[in-house]
Amino acid sequence: MRIGSLNPWGPLVRTSQMMGVLLLTAGWSGPLRPPAERVPHPQLVEQSRRMNALYDARRLQHADRLSIGLDLSDDAQHAFVLGRLQAAGKTARNAPGLFHKLSQFRAHALRRARQAAPAVTVTNGSAWCDHYLVVKPPADSSTGASLTYEPYVRVSCQGGAAYVYADLLVHDINREDTEGRVVASQAGEEYGGGTGFTGVGTVASVDVAPGRLLRLESLALAMDEATGREFISYTVEKTSLALKEERGVTLLHPRETVPDNTRADIWMCQLRGGADCDYAVAGYDQGLLQASPPVPQGVAASRTEAPGELNPSDLWEFSRPFEATRPYVPLRVEIQAGRVNGQPCTVDHYTHAQVRLHSPTGDSCASTGDLTRLLPVGQHTAVFNHLAEVSSNLQGQSAPECSTARILQQPVHFTFTVRGMARCAQPDGSHTLEPFYRSQALDERSATAQRLLFQNSCMAEGTRIQLANGRVLPVEQVEAGDKVLANRMGLILTVTDVIRGNETQDLVQLQDTAGHSVTLTQMHPILKADGRVVAAKALKVRDQVLTDKGAAMLKSVKRVPVQGKRVFNLALGTPYELRGVGAQERTLFASGFVVGDKSMQELLLLPPLKPIDVMSRLPKVLQEDFANAKEQ
Repeated sequence: MRIGSLNPWGPLVRTSQMMGVLLLTAGWSGPLRPPAERVPHPQLVEQSRRMNALYDARRLQHADRLSIGLDLSDDAQHAFVLGRLQAAGKTARNAPGLFHKLSQFRAHALRRARQAAPAVTVTNGSAWCDHYLVVKPPADSSTGASLTYEPYVRVSCQGGAAYVYADLLVHDINREDTEGRVVASQAGEEYGGGTGFTGVGTVASVDVAPGRLLRLESLALAMDEATGREFISYTVEKTSLALKEERGVTLLHPRETVPDNTRADIWMCQLRGGADCDYAVAGYDQGLLQASPPVPQGVAASRTEAPGELNPSDLWEFSRPFEATRPYVPLRVEIQAGRVNGQPCTVDHYTHAQVRLHSPTGDSCASTGDLTRLLPVGQHTAVFNHLAEVSSNLQGQSAPECSTARILQQPVHFTFTVRGMARCAQPDGSHTLEPFYRSQALDERSATAQRLLFQNSCMAEGTRIQLANGRVLPVEQVEAGDKVLANRMGLILTVTDVIRGNETQDLVQLQDTAGHSVTLTQMHPILKADGRVVAAKALKVRDQVLTDKGAAMLKSVKRVPVQGKRVFNLALGTPYELRGVGAQERTLFASGFVVGDKSMQELLLLPPLKPIDVMSRLPKVLQEDFANAKEQ
């Protein structure tokens, strides 16, 4: 057994640090002192034992969450929170703002207790953050005598938080929980972020041993001065050290099915299809599996050898009629129960199973329904196929609905977690139930750092496209291989893909003083007369735009209902043609307007690369804390 810790803070800040200013939207993250470094291990083990009992008593109150809220009106819970912060090196001297806010939270909790009001907890629907552990299957040693785990913590707060603290302690305990020791620990904090904090992780190597359990526990704290929100949460998971997990949980889908692309993301084309889509809503039309059919039947994966052609073998069918406002994720996992004493175990039952999606703004959405009733049991190895509808809101009744609109065109992180019991034979013919907790994730800590991206953007059917040979075709009649006129200087680009789909939101109809009229989806890129590229929904009357006749002024901009219209988009340019073409020159004439192709839509959706001064984003009460944290 060895104690170890990851120190991944460079990549996990997810930004470049320049003179105290960070790029993109992440806050400032940094490691703290591992809690087990200076606190006696017996004290930490005893604290963990008491908190584990509290967790077990309360976790069933809200089965879709993996953490419980702590009540600072309770002396023991209040002392636990202060003790863990101090173990990580946070004190009233170096973090006066944090401890001032904690004293306020304590006073509020005591006042609520006197008034017999319910505490602000994770389990009463008022939580604005999601907090849980990601524990991927361990790696075996060369001899098979030990296992190495690399768990980490995720905290996602809807809209972000001024401050987030999280820690992680790993214990090796006996089954009766009468003795144990700390294997590894880590703690960290983030200022001005909080939408997806995964900066606390550790490495723990433990011996395979019957009757032993690995207990992983985490405290998380978040606060936001602007809204007055607070979040104090605790979670714990256990997994058997007698259980050699082999592959544990292997994620087969979702994955990248379109090869040799220049993007890291997995594209979920819920409202359209195309050669760039890893997955698309699909159905059979005249005997062929097609993307975005009139009557959707499920979600299908693209063939790797023929991108854009959907694979009937990888079709996940809807269990109820398709709703375009709900995100769907095709899930295929192989689950192995593991072995004890070299003999295969079987899964006896599951107590938790969930798919989660986390957006860049901190939204946390979970799969609907009870997956524990669907997962196969009684087997050593089983493959689980399920089309997850990920629309359950994990962040309280006041948080926005988990709809496709919340995550459309945003890279989202994915996790799948299961908790259960494996039934394992013993040499004397008896059986034991061995607990397990396993995860898989597509996030910034994954080897590929992939994310899911729900895509959509198009032109309404009937939009007239100017071809290079002088012909004008409705967009629905344009085919791959056709050549279009890209600008008034005569640039010609080849259509490399035609994207077809449906739309649920109102379209934008534009009319100009030169007699042009076009109908676009709200996020379709269009060029203004000054060369700027904007989304169609951002235009207003009297704006100057580019057309086939030069600059023209918009005289009408209005939203119009979809009314069942199909929508289309084009990908333009072969590698040879694009050698001398700028990123914002992949254009075409759509009913006379100069609009962008699919690649320009993707550029339009990228977040702006602008400097962010974290200090200026923090409330005054936390600014001294932040200055002290940067100096450590």
